[in-house]
Amino acid sequence: MVTEQIVKNCANLLGIDKIGFFSVEPLQECYEKLNERYQKGHVTGFERDVPEKRIDYHQYFAGAKMGIVFLLNYYQGFEEPKDINSRLKLSSMAWGQDYHQVLQEKGQALMTALNEKLSEADRIEYKIFVDNSGLVDRGSAYRAGLGFFGKNNCLINEDLGSFFFIGQILLDQEIEFATKTVKESLCGACRICIDACPTAALGQNFSYDPRRCLSYLTQKKEIDASEEKYFKDYLYGCDLCQTRCPFNQHLRKTGEAAFLTQHDDKYPWPETILNMSNREFNSRFKKTSAGWRGKKNMVRNAKLIMKNRAIVI
Repeated sequence: MVTEQIVKNCANLLGIDKIGFFSVEPLQECYEKLNERYQKGHVTGFERDVPEKRIDYHQYFAGAKMGIVFLLNYYQGFEEPKDINSRLKLSSMAWGQDYHQVLQEKGQALMTALNEKLSEADRIEYKIFVDNSGLVDRGSAYRAGLGFFGKNNCLINEDLGSFFFIGQILLDQEIEFATKTVKESLCGACRICIDACPTAALGQNFSYDPRRCLSYLTQKKEIDASEEKYFKDYLYGCDLCQTRCPFNQHLRKTGEAAFLTQHDDKYPWPETILNMSNREFNSRFKKTSAGWRGKKNMVRNAKLIMKNRAIVI
């Protein structure tokens, strides 16, 4: 029989930083905020489904009886080169190998290890999700007691801050686990992340408009003229609400080799982006999470940044 401790032991051997367990009743604790955004039109299309479906695990795996959620630290620090003002920035979520692939492999390895402990007749059927469905991955981790929601709408873990990726696995069998108490927010009166947001996507009472988020704008196919002014440094994504957060100071760095990245890939030169061929783009970015939107988006973002820096291209 697979137990909670066996799962944790296997996860530890695979370099998974945190693991938790959750029930698969509808995720009602997230519904109010999801529906509020939906009714206001504060959605981008990346959500994939309406709130009613997003909180229903059985919409994505009909046979689900419980879930496992795991966190993988991606924090590498932010030691910028001295000539950073002449470079562009990639969000740290896009450093190294595409996290979707890394976490899928971790999840697959975990389930393979668990099933090897069972007879063929008793093996677990499962589905792994890494930011590739309407499921609310932060909600699952919250239910599992792995963190609290910050005012930037990131989940914050007491050891990892918010610099972690989340994978979740729905299982067709139950593993007995100790239910964790969900964690209340520790943000208090702090509003550092709200003030740090360059596009005013964050507001009071944990409000968030993803359409305004700079990370979304860098991935958006078409940019309105009114949005162009926000392109100042970031070629893809944005780290500002996380790097300023008090809970993200003095974190331990990731031990996951797949994420480790050199300075020139974290902070590329504008000329490199503007002049790269399709082959060069594929070689440099295709295996990262920044590669999915393609070269056209990245070149457009670089041009907007240079325009806003008042540098003639």
